Formats: sequence, C-alpha cells, structure tokens
Amino acid sequence: METACVIGKRLASLSRPGRGGGPRPGRADLADPVEAAEATEAAVRALEELGAAVESEQAGEAFFAVDGLCGLYGGDSAGVLAAAQRAVGEEWRIATGRTRLAAFLAAGEWPHPVPVAALRTRLGVSEREADALIDALARLGIGTLSAFSHLSSDQVADRFGPLGLRALGLCRGEEEPLRPRTPHEELAEEIELPEGVAGRQLDRALELLVDRLLAVPQRKGRTLLGLRLGARLAGGGSWSVEQGLGRPSASPRVLRNVLTPRLEELPGPATTLRLRAVGLGPPARDQLELAVGGSEPRRRRLRVAVREVRAAQGAEALLKILPVEGGSRVPERWALLTPYPEL
Repeated sequence: METACVIGKRLASLSRPGRGGGPRPGRADLADPVEAAEATEAAVRALEELGAAVESEQAGEAFFAVDGLCGLYGGDSAGVLAAAQRAVGEEWRIATGRTRLAAFLAAGEWPHPVPVAALRTRLGVSEREADALIDALARLGIGTLSAFSHLSSDQVADRFGPLGLRALGLCRGEEEPLRPRTPHEELAEEIELPEGVAGRQLDRALELLVDRLLAVPQRKGRTLLGLRLGARLAGGGSWSVEQGLGRPSASPRVLRNVLTPRLEELPGPATTLRLRAVGLGPPARDQLELAVGGSEPRRRRLRVAVREVRAAQGAEALLKILPVEGGSRVPERWALLTPYPEL
C-alpha cells in the first residue's frame, strides 16, 4: 500500500536544528496553535472531499492511502497527488512512501543519509523521551536510520527497551495500518469580545457560544463527543484547549460545566472566543436520562416543540435573553439574544 504524507510548509517547519544532528520537525515559525489547528482541519476536509480516508493526529500533517483513489484520478499515484495538491494548495507539501515514515521523509527536507533525529515526532512519546533515545544513539555513533536499521532486535531491546524496538520497527517499515478519522460536518461558532474581557463576562460569552453551537441545523439532534475551545488574545497570539465529555452529550448545562473551568487557563484577555465540536455522537434522543419527580415528561415535550419550531422557522426562531453587563452605560451591552436551548 502506498501512503501519502501532506505537510504544511508553515505549520510543520523542518528547518530548526535539533539535538542529535539533522533538521528538527517543530512549530518554530508558527506560535499560533489555533491557526495551525484551523489550517490543518481545512486541509483534511479538502482531502476528504476527494474521497481520501485521512489520518491526522497532530497539526501540520496528514496521511492517507493512495491506492484506492488511483481509479478516480488518472489511474496512478501521480494523478492522485496532483488532485490532492490542487485541493490543499501550494502551502502544503505532498509525497508518498510505503509507510508513514517513508512518506514523511519524502515530503520533508531531510538530508541523505537520513539522521535518526527524523524519528523525533514519529515515536508517539514525549519530546523528552524521544530526545533521550536520539542522544543515546548519537553517543554510540549511530547517527542515521540506515545504521540503526542494521542492528539486531536483541541488541536494541537490551540497550533501549520497548521504545528502541518501536524505533527499529519504523526504520524497517513495520507500522500499524492507518487510522483514518470519520469525516464529519464542521460545527463551530465564534463570538467577538470587547478588549479586556475577563471573569463573569467570559462565562456569559461561553454560555452564548454553547447555545449557538447546539442550535446549528447541521447538528441534526446529534450529541457531541468533545469540544475545542479557543481564543484570540488581546496581546497577540492565541490559545486553545480540547475537552472530552466522557460520554456523548447535548446538554447545555453539561457543556458549560466542563468548559467554564477551562476559561481560567486563558493566559490573558481575549478578543475572540471560538467553540468547535470535535466528533459527533448518536442523536440526543438515544441518551438515557435520570429525572427527579415528574419533570422529565414535560421537558421531553418542550424539547420536541423546540425542534419542531426550529425545523419549520429556522435556528433563530426561538431566542432567550442572556444578561451580560447589567451595569453598563451602553444599553446594547445589557443583554444579548441567544438561541433557546433544547433542554
């Protein structure tokens, strides 16, 4: 199977020198994790529209199998790569190889013979652990992938343990199959904030974002599996954090409860707050709910009524008043209209 690697020229810089010799993959020329995540998501979606099943586990790169697409794009890998390049744009490098590592090296700017530093981001461990292995190999005079691959498994296991064996397997072309993600529609909402927003105002902005995200028609009543909360900072740069939910949920209260504590991690005042769904689960009606007394039947009827009105009149047909700055001198800041929750 031929595997293609797509690397963002700006998102995954290969020019920063690293310990142990050779170029070092990193993010030196892009200190904006939100921009990196957004650009990678856009590229992955463009590849998925071509029919590719894409694996992307870190910003700035993606992998997909070429063989199944050849019949759609000229009968060979060259046609597939040309179509992929047009889809993602010239800001991305694309190359193929027999494995992820081979494709990654072909898409990068690695010298030949390839230094062992190329393994730094391919081992699935922390940078500190990867650096320790690379430094140990360098001290023993093993500076290239070719030299490393000629060691016996017993030698590597005895000196470097399981991590060394994993690295040796990668050098010999031993990799697990691709793990492509399940394509899904983008669900994201963003809100502009007055400069210097903090505290209670951020909580209100988050509440508004949650309500808007749950009200978008593309959700089609499905639950959420995870969320990515991001912000653009007043002092420049950005911040983002992913939050798993533990179990699928479409409850505004649950989403607010898990996200509100994360606002305390903001490194400074924000000018924009953004919320994106990371994975969709089964429809909300399939969830088991516990209720106290006789409130649940009424909530269920109200939930159905809200969906029916939205289906007939649109997402903005039902709104609620969200108090924001009751003490402000500007009336427009006293309250906002936000989509009525589905309960």
